[in-house]
Formats: sequence, structure tokens, C-alpha cells
Amino acid sequence: MKLSLAQLRKLNMPYSCSEDLDVSSNLNGFEDIIRASKAHVDYVIKNRGDDTYLVCFSITIDLVMECCITLQEVIYQIQTSAEEIFTTDETIEDVNYIEQETLDTKEAVLMNILIAKPMKVVAEGVSFESDEPQDESKDETGIHPAFAKLKDLL
Repeated sequence: MKLSLAQLRKLNMPYSCSEDLDVSSNLNGFEDIIRASKAHVDYVIKNRGDDTYLVCFSITIDLVMECCITLQEVIYQIQTSAEEIFTTDETIEDVNYIEQETLDTKEAVLMNILIAKPMKVVAEGVSFESDEPQDESKDETGIHPAFAKLKDLL
């Protein structure tokens, strides 16, 4: 969503709207994402001072990702929400700055999708069995014999 400061100043706050945002080109090249649907984003904008706005948004998007075991395609739906502050005041830290008189939420939406994306997905019905040998040398207390004498130090 892009709104100019002039448009924002004319709106009755809080202002609600929604859009379908295409971020698929921005997600290309990210690890195991094969493709993405359009993100449906619901916004609520609240005025927090002179050219400072709190934007609350809810995001729903379907990502097609690779299974970390079989590499087959898995559809993973993300439903997340976030709040971001947008301002022209450069003295405030940890906010999104309104550049060129336009509030643009695309980068904030993209960042929140990537935060909500899992590091890996596993296809339904696939299980992972480790090839690592189990350590049989631990005693009944679960302590490896090499470290058994250390428990007496406490």
C-alpha cells in the first residue's frame, strides 16, 4: 500500500483497508521458497502524531516450499499480524521512515512474511530417521563416564 502524506492527512483515523500484494518476485531466491501466492493484507492505520502513523496489518499468504527431506513441494500457509510505526521524524529509532512523502508498506509486509516463514518444512507422511550412532556409553544417570567425576565437584 502506498499513500502520500497529503492523502494520509485527509483520512479519518483509524482508517481500514485491504489489498492483495504481489511479493513473489521479492521472495525469489530465498532458500527453499519455490513460489508464493499474492499476500492478502488487511490494514488499520492510526495517527500517532505529526506525520507519525501506527500501521497494524494482518497477512495471509501461501508459500510453496521444498520439503527438507524429499525436496517435493509443500504448501505452507502463513497467517501473521504485526504493528509498524511509519514516520518522517528521523530522531525516532526502530521505525520505518516515510521517504519522498509516501508511506509504503511493501517492505514491512515482506519482512514480516520472512520472519514468519519456517526454516524448514517436511512433507506430510515423511519422517526423518537419523543415521547418527546412538551413544551407548552413558550410564544409568545419563552421564557420560568421562564426565562422571565432575558431578562430585558440585
